Formats: sequence, C-alpha cells, structure tokens
Amino acid sequence: MNISAKSKYAVRALVELAQHNGDQPVPIADISARKEIPLQFLEQLFSSLRKAGILNSHRGVRGGFSFKKLPEDVSVLEVVEALDGSVAPASCTVGAPCDKKETCAVQEVWADAKRSLEQVLSDARIADLAHKESLMMEGAE
Repeated sequence: MNISAKSKYAVRALVELAQHNGDQPVPIADISARKEIPLQFLEQLFSSLRKAGILNSHRGVRGGFSFKKLPEDVSVLEVVEALDGSVAPASCTVGAPCDKKETCAVQEVWADAKRSLEQVLSDARIADLAHKESLMMEGAE
C-alpha cells in the first residue's frame, strides 16, 4: 500500500504549521515556500483538511491556516484517511468482495499489515513530528 503524495505533502505542511502556529494563522504561501510545495496543490490539500475538521481557515490580510484541533491530537493516520481513505494493503482488508476469502491464508497477513500500519500512523502525532523536526534542524545548524 502506497501512501499518496497528497498525504506525504500534507503531513510535511502540517508539521511546518505546527512549528509556526502561535496566536496568529500562518499564511499558506509561507508554508508553501518553506516546504517547497506548489501553492495551488497545498491549497487543495488544506481545503480537504479543513473539511475533515483538522484545520481552520482565516480570511483577510492576516489570514491563513491554523489547527482546529491541537496538533497533539492530530495523527498521521487521520491525515492519510482524510486525503486517501482507508489504509489498505489489499482490497480484502476493507471489505471488498473476495471469492477466495474462505480458503486464503494470505488474508491474515494483509489484515495484520493493515492493523500494524494503522497503529504506527495513529501513534505518530503532528506535534511530536514538529518537535522532532525542530530538534533535527537545531542539530544541523
């Protein structure tokens, strides 16, 4: 199962937002420039994340985006599911019809892989990633 480019870029952008989000919304153009993500693409991603209840958008001169939830409460899994749907290493793990279900030993492997991936992505929180990246950047200076 591949995580889409949309989700990868969105997580990177959310980490950036978490690092710079204080009392004021962060302009999307700033995030786009810092993370080298095309602005129009990022606008589409953030629109989807706003609809999913992860972000707030603010209009006006001091507009931009902020978290609707605390970054500590936003998991990578939530972002991936908002943009890509269910995490599924095989279609049988999301309830797709399968005429081999009763005799397929591999089905358990796919189900275990799905649970493991969901657990890893669920445990990864945007705030933790932002903190870790900040430490990494300090170490690189």
